Amino acid sequence: MNCFRKLTTGSKLIGGFGLCLLLASLVGAMALAQMSIMTQTSEAMLNEVVTGEKWLGEFHVNARRLRTLEMEHALAPDADQPALERDMFAAEASTAKGLQEYGRTVLDPVDRDNFQILQNDWSSYLAMHKTVVPISRLGNKDRSYAELSGPMRARFLHMRGVTEQMAEWNYRHGVWYGHRMRQHYVQSKAWVIGLLIAALAAGAAIGLFTTRYLTRVLRNLEGEVAERCLAQSALQEREQRFRAIITNSQDVFAILNQDGKVSYISSAITSIWGFSVENTLGTQGRDWVHPDDLARSEALLAQALELPGRNVSTQLRLRHNDGSWRNSEVIINNQLADSAVAGFTLTFRDIMERDAFEEQLKHQAFHDVLTGLPNRALLLDRLDRALARSRRHGQDVAVLFIDLDNFKIVNDSLGHEAGDDLLTIVAERLSSKVRQQDTVARFGGDEFAILLEDAAPGEALEIAARVAEEMRKPLCIQGRDMFVTASIGVALSLDSSGDANGLLRDADIAMYQAKADGKAATVTFDRSMTARAAERLELESELRRAIEQGQLRLHYQPIIALSTQQISEVEALVRWEHPTRGLIPPGKFIPIAEETGLIVPLGKWVLEEACRQGQEWRESSPENLSLLIGVNLSTRQFQQEGLIEEIAEILDRSGLPPSSLKLEITESLMSSHPEDTIAKLEQIKALGVHLAVDDFGTGYSSMSYLANFPVDTLKIDQSFVQRLGSSSESDAIVQAIMTLAKALNLRVTSEGIETDEQHALLRAMGCDHGQGYLFSRPITSLALTALLTNQSAVLQGDSDISDERRAA
Repeated sequence: MNCFRKLTTGSKLIGGFGLCLLLASLVGAMALAQMSIMTQTSEAMLNEVVTGEKWLGEFHVNARRLRTLEMEHALAPDADQPALERDMFAAEASTAKGLQEYGRTVLDPVDRDNFQILQNDWSSYLAMHKTVVPISRLGNKDRSYAELSGPMRARFLHMRGVTEQMAEWNYRHGVWYGHRMRQHYVQSKAWVIGLLIAALAAGAAIGLFTTRYLTRVLRNLEGEVAERCLAQSALQEREQRFRAIITNSQDVFAILNQDGKVSYISSAITSIWGFSVENTLGTQGRDWVHPDDLARSEALLAQALELPGRNVSTQLRLRHNDGSWRNSEVIINNQLADSAVAGFTLTFRDIMERDAFEEQLKHQAFHDVLTGLPNRALLLDRLDRALARSRRHGQDVAVLFIDLDNFKIVNDSLGHEAGDDLLTIVAERLSSKVRQQDTVARFGGDEFAILLEDAAPGEALEIAARVAEEMRKPLCIQGRDMFVTASIGVALSLDSSGDANGLLRDADIAMYQAKADGKAATVTFDRSMTARAAERLELESELRRAIEQGQLRLHYQPIIALSTQQISEVEALVRWEHPTRGLIPPGKFIPIAEETGLIVPLGKWVLEEACRQGQEWRESSPENLSLLIGVNLSTRQFQQEGLIEEIAEILDRSGLPPSSLKLEITESLMSSHPEDTIAKLEQIKALGVHLAVDDFGTGYSSMSYLANFPVDTLKIDQSFVQRLGSSSESDAIVQAIMTLAKALNLRVTSEGIETDEQHALLRAMGCDHGQGYLFSRPITSLALTALLTNQSAVLQGDSDISDERRAA
């Protein structure tokens, strides 16, 4: 009640303060009215002085311009008078407009009298002007000038005096207006300042008293009101936060009373589990639990009873409304002692997606994404376990390391999608050829590994043979049959260093040895291979230096025209003259160059050196002008960008005519991207270069494309030639190639001719050219120069047919 009285008194004081504000508003209104009077007076003055001055000046300027034009008109030639008359009429009109507009601004009586005098003078002057102009137009210029120099001049001077008088009056009148405005301003200022001071003084006094009084009242109420507001705000904030958490949570919150019945359940039971809140309240919590998990749920409840106020948790299968059972994480807290809860708080969530995601992550961490096979990490883990078991039980463990031969050609020619399809098919085939307890893994790229547990040496080789046989079968990739072989390395734990990484390394070394032996082979690891692997790495490093330091040499093998027995072509073959190892055959370093990409700079050097040497032979003797220089073009060289420009530049630098160069491509190019390959070959052909297909007959799908390829020559692989006369199958294949070539108007060159019988059979079949040790092995450029000079020495042959022919 006391507070009520205090507040009533305060309202009265506030009313008095409002009255002071009302008085201040009245003072402001009076000030505004006074300022309005000043504004209207100012506008009238500005309209009369400023606007009047503008039009009076306009009249004066145009009157003087008319006077000047009259003088020019009186003295000007007849030809200029029409233009001057038009200007005078314009000046006359502008002068009249200025006088008319000035008359509209005249308000003061004195100014009005002066305006009347000026108007009369202007009318008189205009009358004289209209009298004089016709005289001037008649050509009586003396009379016209006399008229102008007398009365008109006097009248004009009088008008000028009147205008000056009017301008002076306007100035004095403006000063009077300014003085009048100053008086109004001083009066208004005094009124406003006086009233404002009075209003502000009264308002300040009342406001000060009111502020002190209300401050005391508010201080008395502040404690009580602040406490209630803070408590209410905190309560609302907690409630809103709790509702937001409960409503948006993926967890279900519930309260079970002492009897285990649900007394509260959050709305998540509907959105996540499919039950309605109304139907759930009052039910037994144990009814949700899978029968096999009831014992664990009872144990959880007993644990909560023993640990009041602490969270205890477990995993249970809980029933969903659709009838399924969901793996769930359940957390329970004993709050029986809390009167606000008087039960067990229960939180549970569906963790099936989390479990599935964890399983997926675990699977991805240890399996290859493309093939689904175990990856390197899982294989190493299983290999470690297998080796541990083998030590305990005396069993042998074997690893097969498998690398697909020429997989990069498939990937580069048909695209990565085709390569992925190939790897997937290979993974399925490998898995079908092993035992149930074995592990097939993908290491990456085109490398696979097979872990064989409890496998004897013979059994490991047997499985390797089955894998190799399976790989030799055709694979259907993007609607076409392809053949992909594999090089397999086998390592046994009894012959290895003992740990998983060592066993894998040994199998890898054996696989590289299989590739070095010609690919599509199986090799079992032995200790000596470690040294060969180290030698291979050293050889790769030295090959890089060899290209940079010029250790490479070219040898040339003659190609004989079988009809004339003369040298018509030579094939350039690269050799490596190592400073310490001596002459290294291409069979040792060409595969390394292919795998490392060094074949591109190496091939460019071969092409450039062969073209240079070919032009040197052409210049040395007229008989060599028709000699063709054959150069092998590797698949990597063919696929590089800018190949056409590179060939053209090399021919241009060497001076060798394009018609003297023959580029030999591999048969595998004919089955990979045939449209792109044909387009590129046609660009090479457009340079004037000859094209040949090397090692023809070893491929599988080139026959269907051969008619469309712009090639000139087929070179029959030596594997068919060397069996001529001893294998009817080889005779039939060679004869079929001859028939096909003649039908397509292509020349045929047979490689690897070593006997007179082979020579005779090929001539009888109609073969055009031949090369082989029967005629000459690859020789240096100096030796070939001598041979070109004495071609009769060619058919003496080379009786020493050794394993070197494989390297050639």
